[in-house]
Amino acid sequence: MSIEIQFLGAVGTVTGSQFLVTVGERRVLVDCGMFQGSPEEVSRNRLRYAFDPKSLDALLLTHAHLDHCGRVPQLVRLGFRGPIHATHGTVDIGEIVLRDSAKLQVEAAERWRRKHPEEAAAEGPAGASEEAALEDAQDVPEKLRAATPEGSTQTRAALYDDADVSQTMEQFRGVDYGDEVHVTDGMTAIFHDAGHILGSAIIELRLVDGGEERTVVFSGDLGRDDTPILRDPSRLSHADYVVIESTYGNREHAPHDEAIDELVAAVNEVADDKGVMLVPAFAIGRTQEVVWVLDDLVRDGRIPRVPLYLDSPMASKATQVYYDHPEDYDEETSQLLRAGESPLRYPGQQFTDTVEESKAIPHANRPIMVVASSGMLTGGRIMHHLKDFLPEPTCTLLFIGYQGEGTLGRHLQNGGKTARIDGQEIPVRCRVRSISGFSAHADQHELEAWLSNFGAGGSASERPKRVFIVHGDPDAAEAFGKRIRDMGLEAVIPDYKERIALA
Repeated sequence: MSIEIQFLGAVGTVTGSQFLVTVGERRVLVDCGMFQGSPEEVSRNRLRYAFDPKSLDALLLTHAHLDHCGRVPQLVRLGFRGPIHATHGTVDIGEIVLRDSAKLQVEAAERWRRKHPEEAAAEGPAGASEEAALEDAQDVPEKLRAATPEGSTQTRAALYDDADVSQTMEQFRGVDYGDEVHVTDGMTAIFHDAGHILGSAIIELRLVDGGEERTVVFSGDLGRDDTPILRDPSRLSHADYVVIESTYGNREHAPHDEAIDELVAAVNEVADDKGVMLVPAFAIGRTQEVVWVLDDLVRDGRIPRVPLYLDSPMASKATQVYYDHPEDYDEETSQLLRAGESPLRYPGQQFTDTVEESKAIPHANRPIMVVASSGMLTGGRIMHHLKDFLPEPTCTLLFIGYQGEGTLGRHLQNGGKTARIDGQEIPVRCRVRSISGFSAHADQHELEAWLSNFGAGGSASERPKRVFIVHGDPDAAEAFGKRIRDMGLEAVIPDYKERIALA
C-alpha cells in the first residue's frame, strides 16, 4: 500500500496551506495558499513547487481565504489543468479574492519596474513569466534576510495575472455539502460545513489502494459554535488520520457575551468622544459578522447609530455573495430573513468603492466607524487611515482577529508606540483595543471538543491513528499537541516538506 501526505505549507506557521496526497501514482493537492505576514514569509511564495504542477490529478480547496487558495492561479499558469473541487460558496468568493490578488500583484510589479528601471530593463518584458520568477530553496535564505516590502523578489514580477484567474475559474467544479465527489481513481471526497466563512469546508478524503482504505480528514479552518450567520462546524465521528489547524491552539477566546460587551463599550466611547473607531477586518467573513452584530446592537438600543463606512470593494462584493447563498445560513439568520429583516446591512452603512470616497472618510462628520482591510495591516486602504487616525487620542484601533507574527498589526497590538508606514514614522496616540471573542477560528477548547467527537460512539477503530497539527505558530502547535496527547491520541507536528506514509 502506497499512501502518503507531504506537508508543503502551514507547518511552523499559520499561512501557506498546501498538502500533497499521493496514492500510488495519483496525486491530489489539498489547498494551495499564499504565505502571508512578514516579508520573509511572503517571499516563500517564490519557492518552486515540490512537484510538477502538470502531474496533479486534481485540487481540493477548503475555503477561499488567500492563505488557502492564493497560489492556485500560479499553479494553473505553470500547467495544472485538472479539476478544482470546492463548494459553490468557495467558487464564488474565490473569484473575488483571486482577481483582487492578481490586480494587486500586477500593480506592485509595475511600481517596482518604475522605481528600478535599469534592473527592469535587464529582466526583459513586464509580467510574470511561465516560471513566475520561482526560486530554488537553496537560493532563498540570503534573499529572505535582505527582504524588504519594496525591494525583495516578491515585487519583481506578478505570480499571475487576471488571465490566469480566468483560466482557473474554468477549472472550478462546485460541489454541495455532503455530496460524495469522485476525485480520481482510488480517491473520493466529501465536503462538510466548517462554519468558518461562507463555503468553508472540512474535507473527508477516502483513499483506496491495493484493496485497503484510509480516511483522512482535513479540518481546514474550523469556525466556532453559536456565531452569527453560518452554521456550526460539522462533527465527524470517524477518521484514520486527521490534519487539524492550531491557529489558537494555545489560547481560549473570551466568551461571546463578553466580546459583545467590549464592542458596546468601544462604540459608546468613540461616540462620546466624537472620534473614530477603526476596525481592521478581513473582507470575507469577519466584515459580514461585524455588520451583523452592529445591526443587532442598534436594534437592541445598546449602541447609538454611529455612521458606518465599509471601506473595501472586496467586502462589498463578498457581501453580495453572502446574499446569494442563503442555503449556508444558520437558523437564526434564516428566521431574520423570513421576518423581513436584513441582518447583513447596518442602517445607513456606506460602501466606499472608489478611491475618492475612501480618501474623503477622514473629513466626515464624527463620530464614525470604519471597517477596512487588510485584517493584519499588511496592505490595503486601511494603511492610509492609520496615518490619519493613529496620532489622534479620540480614535480607537480595534482588533477583532488574529495578527500574524511580524505584521504591523501584531506590533501595534503588542503596544508599539510608532508605526512605519510608507517610509514615515507615525506616532501611536490612539487607543488600541483587542477583542478575541470575534475570531472566526475555533480556540483551544473548541478544537479539542471537535476532535473528541471522533470515536465518541465508543469504537476505538473510529479514533484517528495520528493527528497532524498544522496552521499554527510553533508555540500554539506545541501546546495543542500536548492537549491532544492528553486525550490519548498520537499527535505529530510535521516539518516543512516532510513526507509521512499512512501505513
